[in-house]
Amino acid sequence: DALARSLESVSYRNVLARGYAAVRGGGGRVLPTAAAARGARRVEIEFFDGSLAADVARPRGAGAQGELL
Repeated sequence: DALARSLESVSYRNVLARGYAAVRGGGGRVLPTAAAARGARRVEIEFFDGSLAADVARPRGAGAQGELL
């Protein structure tokens, strides 16, 4: 029982339950950085309660937000 609890405490599903998400590219490969995700056209985002597919948008570049004043 102690070993099972210890293994469960480090399960990635428990990390997802705390509000994090896992992002995967083609073939289910985990994309650990924004740079890695930029190389994909489509990703799967896994949350604790399910997953979504998303298209990857390219960065707009510096100054693309416009001005506040």
